[in-house]
Amino acid sequence: MKKTPLRYIFLLVFSFVICIAGASIVTRVLVNKVFVKRYNAGNYDTKLEEKLLLLNFPESYTPFYNLGDAYYKQESYSEAAGYFTEALKMYPPEDKECSIRINLALALCNTIDFDDLSSQDKIDTAIYVLYKARDVLLENGWAVEEGDNFRDADAQQLKEDIDKMLEKLENPDKSNDDRQKDDKSSEQEKDDSSDGENKSSPKEKRQQDELQKSKEGAMKERQETRQSSEGEKRAREKEEGQVGGSDGQGGEGTPQPVKQW
Repeated sequence: MKKTPLRYIFLLVFSFVICIAGASIVTRVLVNKVFVKRYNAGNYDTKLEEKLLLLNFPESYTPFYNLGDAYYKQESYSEAAGYFTEALKMYPPEDKECSIRINLALALCNTIDFDDLSSQDKIDTAIYVLYKARDVLLENGWAVEEGDNFRDADAQQLKEDIDKMLEKLENPDKSNDDRQKDDKSSEQEKDDSSDGENKSSPKEKRQQDELQKSKEGAMKERQETRQSSEGEKRAREKEEGQVGGSDGQGGEGTPQPVKQW
């Protein structure tokens, strides 16, 4: 019996692997297109995308990222944070890494129920989660502690918003004092503005009267000037008409319209 050359076996196995890889890539592309289409239509069903986790190559971060987005839209923030975390473990490219980090930080922040911080344990948990979200943004320099050397403006803005939330939770007394000062300052500005309006009323009235007088004087002056010009013009036209009449060619000139003010 003739043996099959080893190189033929190798080529057969290699061809089979290529076919499997090609079929996997085509399947991933089609499934992602369907998922994105449904996602844009407001259908956040995750069952189809979850099947891609079985043959998760290439771009292994993609299904985790898509599932994180879908769960975020469903307000399942803990599940979303889990998938975004897995997406970061798959070494996404830089242009995707920043988006994943921002989404992860937002998902973590949304796991906090800021309307129910009735105990110190809940406050401590919220602070822990906020610092975790903050660290996600600071990693790889997408946001920075201070300065303007950050890599992404949205990541930096979110980090600063998290800092404000931390300040309120860690220093509630200071936040209340600042809020009271702001309220008093607003009331004082309102009072000053009201007093300023009352004090300036006579002055404004006097200025308006003077402005009205100036307008009336200017109108009277323009009227006198116009009347004088019209008198001179009529006299001139009359003289020209007499001259023209002596030649047998006319009479008084046609009156011109006067500009209205």
